[in-house]
Amino acid sequence: MLPQAWLDKLDLDKVSRHNLAARVLANQVSPDFAPLEKDEYGKPYFDSEDHKISITHAGEYAGFIQTEKRDCGIDMEEITERVRRIQSKFIREDEEPFLAEDLKGLFAVWCAKEAMYKHYGLKALDFKNNMKLDYQKLEGKGTLIGHIFKGDYNVSLELEYEFFDNYLILHTV
Repeated sequence: MLPQAWLDKLDLDKVSRHNLAARVLANQVSPDFAPLEKDEYGKPYFDSEDHKISITHAGEYAGFIQTEKRDCGIDMEEITERVRRIQSKFIREDEEPFLAEDLKGLFAVWCAKEAMYKHYGLKALDFKNNMKLDYQKLEGKGTLIGHIFKGDYNVSLELEYEFFDNYLILHTV
């Protein structure tokens, strides 16, 4: 399901099926673009186009977002108990109202910060000290506001989210 030029860039023995599924999706959306590359920070891009992209995968799903000339980020997660083990690494005191929404609240913060991290694209962001999500009561889908602040970089982002099955998908707008 991928053109030979894309397959030539992959080590099929090492690439995960999730990563392969995300690439198939990227190719389906943008079939005329050159194969996906990754920059020195691991962020995927199309070498031949001035489009920004982000990919994600979880469980049996893969996601892809593409924008023209502006950064983007997407994350999808299967909602499980595992996030409780690491919540102290990403939940700020001012984000604790999300905890009242149990796992959905935890995953909203986690997915938002993952999407913002991908949007930023330069790594070295601390999930507590460099990112914040404004509390908003969660529905089945909606919009949240997130903030990235590191040195001179200070940006606020709209993030659209949707819960489906036992998953959450969230992306920058």
